[in-house]
Amino acid sequence: MSRQTARGDRISFPHKVIYGIGGFVNNLLASAIGGMAIILTLALGVSPALVGLLGLFPRIFDAITDPLVGFISDNTKSRWGRRRPFIFVGAIFTGIVFALLWQIPAPAQFRLKLVDYGADGVYSGVHAIREETEAVGVAQSIPGRMGSAEPMDDVEHEVVITPPTLVTGRWVGIDVPLASFDQLTSREHLAQILISGDLENVYVDNIYLYRADAAAEAPAPPESSDMEGATAPTTAAPAPTAAPEDVISFFSDAYDDVPVGYFSTDWDRSDVEDAVAGGDPVKHYFNLRFAGIDFGEQTVDASEMTHVHLDIWTPDETAEGRSDMYYFWHFLIGSLIFFLGYTVFATPWVALGYELTPDYNERTRLMGVQNFISNFAFIVAPWFLVIMTNPDWFRNQIDGAKFLALMVCIATIALGVLPALLLRERVAPAPAAAADEGKGFGANVAEFLSGLLKTVRSGPFLLLCLATFLIFNSFIMISSFQIFVFIYHISEGSQVDGAWLAGIVGTVGIVAGFGAIVIVTWLGTRIGKRKAFFVSTGISMLGYALKWFCYRPDMPMLALVPAPFLAFGLSGLFTLMGSMIADVVDLDELQNMDARGNSERREGMFGSIYWWVVKVGQAVALGLGGYLLVATGFDIDLGGNQAAETLVQMRAFDAFIPLVASGVAIWAIARFPITEEMARGTREELERRRSGGAVPA
Repeated sequence: MSRQTARGDRISFPHKVIYGIGGFVNNLLASAIGGMAIILTLALGVSPALVGLLGLFPRIFDAITDPLVGFISDNTKSRWGRRRPFIFVGAIFTGIVFALLWQIPAPAQFRLKLVDYGADGVYSGVHAIREETEAVGVAQSIPGRMGSAEPMDDVEHEVVITPPTLVTGRWVGIDVPLASFDQLTSREHLAQILISGDLENVYVDNIYLYRADAAAEAPAPPESSDMEGATAPTTAAPAPTAAPEDVISFFSDAYDDVPVGYFSTDWDRSDVEDAVAGGDPVKHYFNLRFAGIDFGEQTVDASEMTHVHLDIWTPDETAEGRSDMYYFWHFLIGSLIFFLGYTVFATPWVALGYELTPDYNERTRLMGVQNFISNFAFIVAPWFLVIMTNPDWFRNQIDGAKFLALMVCIATIALGVLPALLLRERVAPAPAAAADEGKGFGANVAEFLSGLLKTVRSGPFLLLCLATFLIFNSFIMISSFQIFVFIYHISEGSQVDGAWLAGIVGTVGIVAGFGAIVIVTWLGTRIGKRKAFFVSTGISMLGYALKWFCYRPDMPMLALVPAPFLAFGLSGLFTLMGSMIADVVDLDELQNMDARGNSERREGMFGSIYWWVVKVGQAVALGLGGYLLVATGFDIDLGGNQAAETLVQMRAFDAFIPLVASGVAIWAIARFPITEEMARGTREELERRRSGGAVPA
């Protein structure tokens, strides 16, 4: 039966919450640097393999710096303590670097979408959204297919036009083969043309569909006599050359136009006015976010057409963006700097938690509250992609990423400094001895290596590291491409539906995780930490198995079923591991105490080595996750037409890699030797040796 915690060993609830706020910042930073990286592929077209390397290399660097910062923190002697100065400076530095990391150039985009109402010829109420693009796609539609049981035959597809096709200050002819709209499975009932993108001010002329030889070359971009810096076109768009019998025209002086209901609808986000360029009438779109050219009561049969054409003129800047390797090196260098600051914040924060109380069960309660508060970061994290792709807020995903990074920066600085300002360290640093002050670089290195060796020789500690490595990093490995399972398997290629489903599932999991933390904390103080681990991990294994049966395109909301079970995995892991490591720190101090009662406490070293193992595994998992995705045969250019075997392999990796890893983790913790009785005995012996006398009653 657990003993009652002594008054002097208790931590006030507000102080537990403040420590948990540090965990919230820790999780927010970890989620943001990993969760926002998908934008590099979706918005900039960077290969998933390169993005995987961006997860690998910085985390290897982070893992190397962890023990160094832990050692420095353990041996720091300042008026502010061993941990608090690092937490304070690290929070400010890391927040600023993260905001700067996402200030990246991106190519200007002009997006063109065609919408077909299907055989019934009417709007179904919900579009079967398809957001795969010819170049770089940005989700812009309202999610709707997900969870709807009504039959739909509406289809649509969007392509993206980028520089060098886009040019500032001259007419540009855009000719897109209808075959490029590969999700537009029906062309017999075209009802809308939608334009959107980064250009706020666009003049449009000659909007039509035409039939042409598939082997014919696309026309060269037309020249213009407009002067550089002009705000409106002074010349007319080049006259179309296609034969009238091969054209369905919506707006052009060269042809007889079919009726058009609206050139800007009441539901779009744009203003439009009639204008004149070189004597020809044109449509001037301004304040353009997205505009709908709606054909009204009719639909158009484009089954015999091969291309869509329009001429556009814009005064807006049409930047070309950068190459894949530019983005790779930008994020690699920036991430290395980010992770250095992150380590300076996180490693001392972790160590501070190990020393706030010496009581076996109070440690579990502290870690339970900390994990509870920390998990609020994961309520926001699943919605990062939804936030960044919201067309009502941002023109493109890069603008969304810049804004989100700024919000993460503000939260990191405002909240991350609180543990440094409001908590007090329980273990006061010993005054610096003369011998310590005179130590050279070599002596410090030797001391670091000695402490490192003692830490990694701890058998109980290594078992905790192994279990965490298996559970957490198998989760990270599959999470690096789990969003692709949601998009390309369950949502059949819709980025919007996949992002929303991932957000809903993630939120359900996090909400369930709060309950799991409470349950695991209670179990840890009643049946012991090991048995509580067995229960929580076993429940999560059931959740992984359910993924195989519940991730179904015909019933997308069934994906919610595994989420509450999966929540027990990480909730139990990070509630119990911190408390168990604190017990290991006591045992290590006792084993290395000399006859006079002098000892070394290495919370920083144990915490840093623990997270070193986690981060090395995380780096490998992220890197391997990208390559596993490529190994399945996934090809982003195929959109929703991924091969069946590709989807099966993605699903198998997603469900069964963490399932097997969790089973091995249970085997490891079954061999962890520190029970509550052993931990209390260790503490009593430490107190006896420190005092040089009997243990107080």
